[in-house]
Amino acid sequence: MKVALALLLLLALAGCGGGDSRENYVADARAICEEMTQRITELGAPESFTDTQLYARRAKDAVSDGIRDLRDLTPPPEFEDGFTRYLATLEARRRQLDLLIAAGDESNMRAIQEVGTELEVLTAKGRQDARGAGIGDCEDG
Repeated sequence: MKVALALLLLLALAGCGGGDSRENYVADARAICEEMTQRITELGAPESFTDTQLYARRAKDAVSDGIRDLRDLTPPPEFEDGFTRYLATLEARRRQLDLLIAAGDESNMRAIQEVGTELEVLTAKGRQDARGAGIGDCEDG
């Protein structure tokens, strides 16, 4: 996580954050996506209702931060549609994480499983949408 944070800081200091070039967009978007994915991956799999509540809240924070940071970027024309789809998929993931928080708060295993299944679908869709946005295959979490 520290390496990814340092990379983001280095990109910002190097002036990559505000550029409109295709290379800057791809580098910035990939760094944001990888940071978000790493934060989620580091949470590990929840093993209890309490773990699920904490996981969902922290994963939602990671996704929310990713959405916020990605919205600061301007994709080149060839990636605009893919970028819009990717953001929509991240928004859907964030809504599912809200449902996971609620299911964990209610200790509702069936709801947790249903939300978990939908999150798996959205993660796969996120991989596809990230490619369409020119970001590559950074979606693992």
